[in-house]
Amino acid sequence: MTDSDDHDEREVARICAEIGALGRCLPGSISARLLRCGNPKCRCRDAEVDRRHGPYRYWTRKVGGKTASRLLSAEQARRYQPWLDNDRRLRALTRELEALAIRAAERAEGWGEK
Repeated sequence: MTDSDDHDEREVARICAEIGALGRCLPGSISARLLRCGNPKCRCRDAEVDRRHGPYRYWTRKVGGKTASRLLSAEQARRYQPWLDNDRRLRALTRELEALAIRAAERAEGWGEK
């Protein structure tokens, strides 16, 4: 086993440990939107001053290839943000594992050598 192999194995172990410690992962993102209502006489219709309603917080994600959104309270957005952060970290760690596996396969098979 080479020094590169040893290093990569330590990296795999580190990544797996970090994945194991993540906790709940919630896909998607939370966004805050300011909206105009349907009442034509409402203050939110004033074009000169931005008086839209909100901010309204939405959790948005893909479900079956389509965008799905759910309105959240400020407390729900605060509660679920760490889960969304965990999901982003999980995806980054997965990409790191994939890169390490590609490198290991290339070394093992001599791919990329001239």
